[in-house]
Formats: sequence, structure tokens, C-alpha cells
Amino acid sequence: MNKPTDKKTEAWWNKPLWGDKSMLEKIEAIIQKPHEEVPQEVIEHHQRVFAELKLLTPIAKALDSSKFSDSEFLEFVKISNLFSLEIGEYKGLRNYVALFRVAVEAKDSFLKIEQIELSYRSSKQQQFYNFVVELLEKQLPSSEFITFLDQQLEKTLQEIQTEEGKNAINVYAQTLKTVAKQDDLGLRLIFLFKKYQLEDFSLLRVMSDIVQYLLGRDLGDFNDIVTLVKANEQRFEQLGKIIELPIDKTREEDYARMLQYIVLKQKHQVSYIQFQRLLEIMTQWTHFYLIVRDIRSHYSETEFTLPPEFQHNVPGLDIYLKYKNVIK
Repeated sequence: MNKPTDKKTEAWWNKPLWGDKSMLEKIEAIIQKPHEEVPQEVIEHHQRVFAELKLLTPIAKALDSSKFSDSEFLEFVKISNLFSLEIGEYKGLRNYVALFRVAVEAKDSFLKIEQIELSYRSSKQQQFYNFVVELLEKQLPSSEFITFLDQQLEKTLQEIQTEEGKNAINVYAQTLKTVAKQDDLGLRLIFLFKKYQLEDFSLLRVMSDIVQYLLGRDLGDFNDIVTLVKANEQRFEQLGKIIELPIDKTREEDYARMLQYIVLKQKHQVSYIQFQRLLEIMTQWTHFYLIVRDIRSHYSETEFTLPPEFQHNVPGLDIYLKYKNVIK
């Protein structure tokens, strides 16, 4: 067995390699040498990354807008995130608010469908309407729905005698295709109207009128929207049945939240798309900025002779500081 020794074992990097200085001491002396030159490869990397910032910043500046600091717009951004994440009182409402939104946005198409169904009642036309209901029940993707619809349309047009009747069925089919192309939910909503035998689409006109009314109002007071829902309680109950809203989500506050979102979306959707694009650009910008910041943090002015570009202000930093809390 080895005998213990009183002499402390030194780590290899602290042992003298030459003269009376250890390797660690010599490396530290080199690192801490005043006004050391920044390695050329580091400078070149900094230049490449900085060039990316210079390319992205003008795009970000063009996308930035004073609208993004508007309190109502910021409220819409917050509510959109809550619906998307289904947090708190917004839990379980995302799919239903989507149907509600389609009901309002596709109102004109729905009313046109209803008008044609009521005005043109020949046997061949009614057969076509029945075919559409059967097709809706299958809940096909929009592309498949349109394919089958076109096939049946071609057959039906050959069986209808009058030009007026043919034109009506053509318009009917084209309107259905418009709804299908806009959103798969549009077809589902038509199906739900048929399922609950609610042939009167005038409910959609009422909902659209309510949205139009609110578009001209300040939406800052949520209680005002709740009051409006209470004043139209039966209509909202009818809508809740059509979109199959769960019973625990049929409070006035639930309808008001959905209504508020739909109105804010109509008011701010264009700006919101622009805002999302800005955040995408700034996410890329942030990636390069962190590299620049990291490089510069390694080379202080007291210890290194810095190249001029290390002193340049970072382009776009003002935009970053403005939105850093929402940049992913």
C-alpha cells in the first residue's frame, strides 16, 4: 500500500512547463495583455452578421406602424393569443368563435343560397338542393365537396329546361363553392343550419348588423358588449344551438368574448397581419443581434484594440426594444 505524502499534488495545468511560470499563468498573461488585437476571423464573422442586421432593419422599419401601440389593437393581440392558447375564460371557445366568425363573414353568401332555394322550386332544382344536403352531411374537405358538386351540377343543367332556371342553379353552385373556398367551416355551418332545420338565415343578418354596430364603437368596456348580448338573448341562444356551443359556454360573457374578438378582428386584421410579419422579421433580427452582442461582450475596449465596426450602433435596436416582450 502506498504511503500518504504531505506534499500536495498539483494539477497539470499549474505545473511549470518552462522557467518558473505555469501554463495557466502564461495563458492568463496573454489574455490580459492590454490592447490585444481582435482575431481577424472574429471581425469577419461580426461583419457578416452585422450585414444581416442592416438588411433586415429597413424591412422592419417599413412594417412598423404607430397603430401597433394603439390600446385597442394591443387588446386584440392579447385576446387573439388567449383564444389561440385557450387560456382561462377563453378555454374551449376557439372552434366556436371560428364558426361564429364565418357566420358573420359569409352572411351574404348564405342569404343568396337561401333566396335561390326559396325562389326556384322545380323538381330538378329541389333534387339538386337535396343532393347538396347529402353532400354536406359527409363533411368532406372543400376540394372534394367542389368536385362532387361540379359533377352533379353538370348533370342537373342538362335536365333543366329554362335559361333562368339554369342560371339560378349555376349561381347557387358558384356561391356554395365560394363559401367552400373561403373556409371549410362555411360548409359545416350550412350543414348545421340544415341539421337543425333552421332554413331562415336572417339570424346571420342580425349578427352581422350587431357586428357593424360595434365596429363604430369603443370596445374598451367589456360590460357594454355583455349588455348588447343580453338585449339579443334569444338570437344568441339560437346561434349557440346552430354552432353546437356546449351548455357551459352559453353565458352572456362567453358570447360577448366571441363577439368582441370578431369585431376587433374585422377592425384590425390587416394591421395584425402586418404586425405578425414584423415579429417574424424581428425574430430573425434578434438571432443576429444576439450574436453581435455576444461577440462584442468578449472584447472590451480596455483590453483590445477594437475595429471601427465594433463601435457602430446596432441598426434596428430601437424596434427591438419596443417589441422585445412579444418577440419569440
